[in-house]
Parts: sequence; C-alpha cells; structure tokens
Amino acid sequence: KNIVIFGETGSGKSSVINTIAQEEVANTSNDVVGCTRESKRYSVEIYGQKFALFDTAGLNDGSAGTVPHKLAKRQLKSLLDRLHESPSDGIDLLVYCVHKSTSPRNTLDAYNTVYPWTRRKKSVPIVVVVTGLECESPMESWWDAHEDIFNSMHLAGHACVTTI
Repeated sequence: KNIVIFGETGSGKSSVINTIAQEEVANTSNDVVGCTRESKRYSVEIYGQKFALFDTAGLNDGSAGTVPHKLAKRQLKSLLDRLHESPSDGIDLLVYCVHKSTSPRNTLDAYNTVYPWTRRKKSVPIVVVVTGLECESPMESWWDAHEDIFNSMHLAGHACVTTI
C-alpha cells in the first residue's frame, strides 16, 4: 500500500513518517527551512502489512527555502502521476500535513495542488493530520475551533497529533 504525505515546509511530514514507522527513518529539522529536497520512499511494516510511505518536499517554502514552491509542486505532481500510472503501485492514501499555524490561504493552496489531480485520476482518499498541537489540551479542540478552514475540502478524515 502506498501512502503519500504532503504539506507545507515545516508541517511535520517527516515526523509523521517517523511516528507511523515507530522509529526514526526520515530526517527531521527544527528549522523553518525544510530538510526534504525530493520525494523519498520509506518501507515500513505495521501489524504484518507492508506500506510504502512517501515523504515529499515542502510546499510554500520561502525564498530562503530548500526547494522553491513551483519545483516542489511539480515534484509532487510527478510522484502522483508516476505512482498512479504504475500497474503494480497506485496510491492508496494521501496524507495532508498541516501545522496549526499555517494560514488558511496556504492551507487551501497546498490542498488544491493535489485535489484536482485526485479527481482526474481516480478517487484517492485524502486525510488531514494537524501537527504542532503539543500545547493544546485537548488537541481536538483546535479542530473544533478551525474546522471551517477545511469545510470546502473533500476529506476522508482528520487527526490532531503531536510528533517529535
């Protein structure tokens, strides 16, 4: 099963991968500059089932960033096309990582990079994972207060998490 994790620079994509893998397989950074320059595949096994987790370069990276925004979008779309066109691969899930401090405009921009693709190719579920909620108690209260940002998105679900 192939799972593609996408989102803005600094949204915690690599940390989410490490959390799912239950070990540090992806490099992470505490800087506002991203550390993932291109898509990387991580093979993990969960309860005896094999998954391929794809970490992607961050979207909306600033001018001092690792990967310019347009290049990150092209890389993401290319990965999606490559996986979808492969008869043996496909895409089973898209995970959209959003840091709690991401602006609503950037949240929609990153989502709109992927959603039109899912409609053209085939219906691939998208879930959103909100990160950076270490100081929220309960974490789900952040979602309750910001749910309207996500109302126009076609999401299969959401999770509010803390990662290291």
